[in-house]
Amino acid sequence: MKKGFLIIIVVALLLTGCTTGEKVGEYEDGKPIVYTSFYPLYFLADEIGKDNINLRVVIPNGVEPHDYEPSIKQLKDIENADVFIYNGAGFESWADKLINTVIGKEKALSASDGVDLNRIDGGLDPHIWLDPNNMNKIGEKIKDKFISLDEEHKEEYENNFKQLSQKLMKLDKDYREALKDKKKDKILVSHAAFGYMAKRYKFDQISIAGMSPEQEPSPKAMADIIDLAKENDFKYIFLETLASPKVVKVIADEANLEILTLNPIEGLTEEEQKNHEDYISIMEKNLENLKKELVN
Repeated sequence: MKKGFLIIIVVALLLTGCTTGEKVGEYEDGKPIVYTSFYPLYFLADEIGKDNINLRVVIPNGVEPHDYEPSIKQLKDIENADVFIYNGAGFESWADKLINTVIGKEKALSASDGVDLNRIDGGLDPHIWLDPNNMNKIGEKIKDKFISLDEEHKEEYENNFKQLSQKLMKLDKDYREALKDKKKDKILVSHAAFGYMAKRYKFDQISIAGMSPEQEPSPKAMADIIDLAKENDFKYIFLETLASPKVVKVIADEANLEILTLNPIEGLTEEEQKNHEDYISIMEKNLENLKKELVN
């Protein structure tokens, strides 16, 4: 936990201590106030809660989430939440301190609780949302939480989750069917974000960087990756949407690779928002690009 964020927490506590704890302003409609930490959880909550909840997201779209820290205003706003839904598994470095000092554990819902977590680089891999089956499990927990907060709309939450679950299970089926006759079983990626997807659909990721997309390999590691790309006859290297392309371009040029997007869906770009893209549509695009390396 960075020292600066500890100071922000202290200031937020002083500010919230001066309030009554009542829900005021734009939230006087009686609907549950729901905060999600980042886009995939926002997507699930929105699909399930729809117009029956007041929904907000902490980490803005277009921002690299791994090192994000909430502002004092955000912390003060979150204090009024009925539920705070976060990923866990170390993804939000600030979440535990926020829960223990501002929100309280009874209002917190960890998406990663109950998920079979992968380990990588000596720690937990938090990218659980890139497996549609995990998203379905998380969605069910969110549905149950919404019902506990707002039993009046139980039937709507259940119907909304049923429709969402059908879309997620269709997505899973599309991946399984498209990748069942793979010609290759490895992909080269810029960031080790795709472990859960790879495990589910039986391929391996070879990553340039570790858990954080901001990590850069040493010159020796880059040379080894270039050799590995040639040995495995890779045709593509996958770059994520919010990462710098600098290192990827060097490796692509040296190994004669084409750059394709494999989106970790940690947030939506302005273009994706403009085109009304969502988790499902982006995962479908990911599948089409995966097929180019693994199947075609």
